[in-house]
Amino acid sequence: MRDFEAFYAAGTVANRGEDPYGRAIWNGERTIPGVDGSHDETLPFVGPSAGLPLWRALAHLPYDVAGRVWGAILALAMLIVVFGVLILADAPRRPSLALGAAAFCGGYGPLTSDVALGQVALVAAAGVIAALVALRSRAWPAASLAAACATLQPSLVVVLAACATDLRAVTAFALGAAIFFAATLANGGAAGFVDYVHLLSVHGAAEAATVIQITPAAISRGFGASPAAVEAVRYGTACVAIVLALLAMRRITDGAMRVGIACCALPFVLPFVHEHDFVVMILPAVYCAVRAGGTTLAFASVSATASAVDWLGLGQHPNSALQAIALATACALGFALLGRLQREALAGLVVPLMVAVAVTLAHAHPVPIWPDALPPHWQAPASASVSQVWALEQQAAGLGAIEPVWSALRALCLLSAASLGFATYLTARQMSTFIISSNGVCELGLKPIRSSL
Repeated sequence: MRDFEAFYAAGTVANRGEDPYGRAIWNGERTIPGVDGSHDETLPFVGPSAGLPLWRALAHLPYDVAGRVWGAILALAMLIVVFGVLILADAPRRPSLALGAAAFCGGYGPLTSDVALGQVALVAAAGVIAALVALRSRAWPAASLAAACATLQPSLVVVLAACATDLRAVTAFALGAAIFFAATLANGGAAGFVDYVHLLSVHGAAEAATVIQITPAAISRGFGASPAAVEAVRYGTACVAIVLALLAMRRITDGAMRVGIACCALPFVLPFVHEHDFVVMILPAVYCAVRAGGTTLAFASVSATASAVDWLGLGQHPNSALQAIALATACALGFALLGRLQREALAGLVVPLMVAVAVTLAHAHPVPIWPDALPPHWQAPASASVSQVWALEQQAAGLGAIEPVWSALRALCLLSAASLGFATYLTARQMSTFIISSNGVCELGLKPIRSSL
């Protein structure tokens, strides 16, 4: 619940009438059980003010009770993710597929990271998937509420724009956005909204040179690229990702698959991305498992299983090699069950072997972990802003070092996302081709599930 500590402390500070976006956040965090108050390990709060009522309500509870409540919310979000993607993929109601989804999602690195850290990204992902399910059922008011819940992490909710292709969807998402902006204004005012946007900018800059950033720019910086080259990589990869995603979406009619493409493009576009943000790629991964066939299924199996691996975590926890291999194996077997144990669906079993090789490399170049790597009794300057404190903490913990191996591990995360996006596109084209060859129409772009049994 490390990240939940910041959410809970933000509620505590706000209840006192102090600014949760400033240095006062440490006054709330240092009182939380397990936090080492002998040195400064401030974790900034960067959530939108629209979520403050939730954090303020939880802060009225003792921390251990609030943690259990938040854990229950995360459990519900996880169930929505697992069963929501099965609904969207039109998966048959079979115990084997439910077991496959549970195994795949239960071993999915970004999802398990969200649960372990108490991250709000899982709730946002559940909101995205719930909105898609509600839209498919023509329940646009429910889609609006789900989209509004997803705005707890605004960087993830943007993928819903990919399926806003008709008036009903546009109306639903516009209402969800209106709810978000109304809540933001009610809890922070117009000035607060502007301040929040500025905070995101300075917080992203504070993390730009650290290993926890999984972006093309941060990775190139870790390889020793010059500042000019880093900027070229940042904007160049974003433009390429946007263009390729738009070209792919032009030929995809299924809204959920369009969102799946957007999920895979997202890490190349956002200015800062953490490992737990990759949780939204469960949607295209499960979709490919249920819908793909032939060589596309084999390619998707490898891509989806690779996207489930916490590649950077191999360096952060070099002594957990067996656990990493076991989780990758569980994901590969879960994908195979979703793919009805077709021979091609078992191709993902090559990924645990890749993990074993990567672990050997990562073991020789361990990645420091904040706040454990902070020097004893370290204190930030009293005049520094909270974002400056965060940047100084990362540097003091050694997370800003130039280390090509760390960048190689992060590059595997982005490579997995790119390959899964291409697999999603191939799956969509395969489904469309099937319908055209069968009955001459392509209204839904969905392949009957019986065709792959």
